[in-house]
Amino acid sequence: MDSIVFLGLSLPGWITIATVVILFLVLLFTKIPEDIAFLGAMAVLGLSGILDQKEDLAGFSSDSVVLVGVLFIVVAGLIHTGAIRWIMDHFLGTPKSYPAAIVRLMAPVAALSTLLSNTTVVALFVQIVKDWAKKLGMAPSKLLIPLSYAAGMGGICTLIGTPPNMIIAGLYAQNTGQHLGFFSPTLPGLFCLAVGILATLAMRRLLPVRESREDETKDAAAAEAVQPEVGVKTAISALIMLGMILLSSLKVMSLLQSAVVAAAAMLIFRCCTPKQAMQSIDWSVLMIFAGSVVIGTAIQKTGVAEVLANNIMHLCNGKPLVVMIMMSLTATFVTEFISNTAAGAIFFPIVYHAAVTMGCDPMPFMISLMIAVSSSFATPIGSPTHLLVYGPGGYRFSDFMKIGIPMNLIILAANILIVNLVYPL
Repeated sequence: MDSIVFLGLSLPGWITIATVVILFLVLLFTKIPEDIAFLGAMAVLGLSGILDQKEDLAGFSSDSVVLVGVLFIVVAGLIHTGAIRWIMDHFLGTPKSYPAAIVRLMAPVAALSTLLSNTTVVALFVQIVKDWAKKLGMAPSKLLIPLSYAAGMGGICTLIGTPPNMIIAGLYAQNTGQHLGFFSPTLPGLFCLAVGILATLAMRRLLPVRESREDETKDAAAAEAVQPEVGVKTAISALIMLGMILLSSLKVMSLLQSAVVAAAAMLIFRCCTPKQAMQSIDWSVLMIFAGSVVIGTAIQKTGVAEVLANNIMHLCNGKPLVVMIMMSLTATFVTEFISNTAAGAIFFPIVYHAAVTMGCDPMPFMISLMIAVSSSFATPIGSPTHLLVYGPGGYRFSDFMKIGIPMNLIILAANILIVNLVYPL
């Protein structure tokens, strides 16, 4: 099957593309549950021989999938001890309008995400934002996509804010012997963040009013439950959360290890019961997450991403600005389907080689690439943070595309503009 090549892609590559296209059509135009659709895509990739059995099931044991599952338990502890409500009351306040609420949410979340894992930040804020939205008389779906967008764009602003920044910086140092500074992406990142917040405000009517499956099944029970205000367990759960953040940010443990320790501590100190912990896990989100990992593996293994990037470079005829635009556009498109870390690793050698071949300083191309691979707004599988808000927001697949496609183009334009102003070609 690998020997059949058409337009630079083998048959497995075309089968992978067809699988992704059909998956999108199913998600957009049918009522088949999202988790079932992803399971079907995994079955196609496995039965066709594109992925072996281990690769096809690897999503279920992926660190990122396990991390999300464990973070649900950490958040359950914060919910059932009243810590979530305390944060909501004292941190977010009571803005007087919907636009004010968007700014009040996105600015601090982005700031936190410059230093902390954006996945952690979103996992901790999902329930806070749901409760806050209801307090303000808004549908949580009107605020959860802005939450995810803010975390993703905030991570771009420092070298340690998101894994692809560190990957690209490391590869750049290996190839040039020069090290990017901690704040090298800060000015372009802050500009794109500001543009992103303004764009979210301008397109806020594209954010849907949805009711999540979780709301439909749990709100009645939650309404009858006695709210916990503040006690000893509130302080304990908050300390556990802070410990998790410090252990991972200081690199004492990986984020996954610190999250597992935090989840165990929530249970040991009775911040939540085992039953509450299990009920807090959104299994359909984990299924979608696992499926997206598998699809990303297939896209990388079959060479779809690399062939696409190489063909784009050849079409640009060696014009630096055109190469930067097309590479950034392609990277943004590809990172909707694979992890931004993988996209950064795949595109770095192509972009770096193109810059050197054209006789250009690779630096502006690297900064542009950092922003591009973290600018995935148009699909819920484009970022772990999108998947974390997908279920709680009750979103449909098309909801992300309506606001995400124009957001991708806006941030692409902002990216190219600011990079060329700060680091002229």
